[in-house]
Amino acid sequence: MSKKDSKKNEERKGKRIDLRVTEHEFSVISSLCDKARITRSSYILQAVMNERVLTHIDAQIIFQLRKIGNNINQITKQVHIISKFSDKKEQSLPDILKEISSIGEQIEAISHYILKDDHASKD
Repeated sequence: MSKKDSKKNEERKGKRIDLRVTEHEFSVISSLCDKARITRSSYILQAVMNERVLTHIDAQIIFQLRKIGNNINQITKQVHIISKFSDKKEQSLPDILKEISSIGEQIEAISHYILKDDHASKD
């Protein structure tokens, strides 16, 4: 389905809300929108609808964590392959796998923390 088709199926936003804010409030909202790289309308709507507003930095961190996780999975697979076909099984191989698993769990925990709906930055 193309973007054009999906927009046809979405509910049209025909209602408008005017909001008066102080200069300071406008500045804060604008700054948050710039950080998140979204429009003021989108930012305010997401906040009002209790949706987590991902900043550009959050998105970059998540992307990098996923790449790291993928690399760890590839390393783990290679270690398993080597251990199956190697005549000499190193004593430290289980330790390496444990360490890789621990790093993967830490990355997963960080990802969940960033994506958590009740993240402290939202409060």
